[in-house]
Amino acid sequence: MSTSEHTTARRTILVTGASRGIGLALVEEALRRGAGRVYAGMRSPVDHPDGRVVPLLLDVTDPAQIETAVKEIDALDVVINNAGLGTYEDLADRAVLENHLAVNLYGPYDVTSAVLPLLARSGGEVVNILSLASLASLPMMPAYSISKAAALSLTQAQRALFAEHGVRVRAVLTGPTDTDMTRSLDIPKTSPRTVARAIFDGLESDQEDIFPDPMSASLEPHWASGVLKTLERANSGLRPAAADFLSYTFEVDQTPEQTFAAINDVRAWWSGELDGPTDTLGSEFTYTVPGIHYTKFRIAQLDPARRIAWQVLESWLSFTADQEEWTGTTITFDITGRQGGTVVTFTHEGLRPDHECYDVCANAWGEYINGSLRDLIATGTGRPSSFEGDEALASAPRPHDGR
Repeated sequence: MSTSEHTTARRTILVTGASRGIGLALVEEALRRGAGRVYAGMRSPVDHPDGRVVPLLLDVTDPAQIETAVKEIDALDVVINNAGLGTYEDLADRAVLENHLAVNLYGPYDVTSAVLPLLARSGGEVVNILSLASLASLPMMPAYSISKAAALSLTQAQRALFAEHGVRVRAVLTGPTDTDMTRSLDIPKTSPRTVARAIFDGLESDQEDIFPDPMSASLEPHWASGVLKTLERANSGLRPAAADFLSYTFEVDQTPEQTFAAINDVRAWWSGELDGPTDTLGSEFTYTVPGIHYTKFRIAQLDPARRIAWQVLESWLSFTADQEEWTGTTITFDITGRQGGTVVTFTHEGLRPDHECYDVCANAWGEYINGSLRDLIATGTGRPSSFEGDEALASAPRPHDGR
């Protein structure tokens, strides 16, 4: 079911490889669902009868064309990296492998890097069209398979890294589709129109990994609890510690679902004035301690029972020389089920020991996370007012008082 945060209507979308196959079907499906504007990237642009479509000259292996195309885009909600190359060969020619990597790996990397500032501004999404060959190589298309496996790894890395920008990254794992690439294969194939419809259904239902055809859908029931996703989540959790961000970890006996619900009930564990919904993806809320602290958050990620991320859009601290020290940082809660309980890792991504507010903020966060939030999860009752965090902040040295 689509929600107001994920509906395609009125959104601005860029599709690469949009001249035929899945790319063309994605353009048509976006229009059918009410997209406000669709940028159609093609090596040989052609006009479209719908005025909402903007054809762009875009070979994803050409940096100059990428730069020129992005200059024509003033706002963007979704980029769909669909442009692809797949040939039948025997891995005897290194140049063939390099060509596949140029299109299927470096292409989406370069396009996404170019539009990332636009996506960060909108809290947008990256959608990488991959393949079941990302998981198991096709021996008659080894270069294609290798490049798609690399693109899956790219997708996982982007997913972990872009969270601090408030940008979601999704993988589409397609099975055999009736396009030019598979036309000679005498096997069951899904139409590009059906695949495109399933991709947008996945976007609108907030699926991190999308399985758009019968063959790929057979993997979906056990995907979230499988080895690959378990390792991805575990590896993602390594980054904050390596980056030396402020972080706290604790364990409770409650389930991941109970833990997720308690964290989202922010008013039950964090003091100060909170305005706006704190449990809706894409919504914004503010935290204020009058005269001392103001922060505006966007809820950038809500993976039920797994992860929560709040992107800091605006901030003001009265007691630091750089009063916007929090702006551009991200608050994350990683939730991992363990036998008989749940491990919670809180991280203030971007807040490092060399920041002026680090000691005061570490003290306050520690009391709220390890104290009030932990109690809320474990007992059902938080202690949002038990720590005099406001007074601690108020007594901190300020740039203008000479201390």
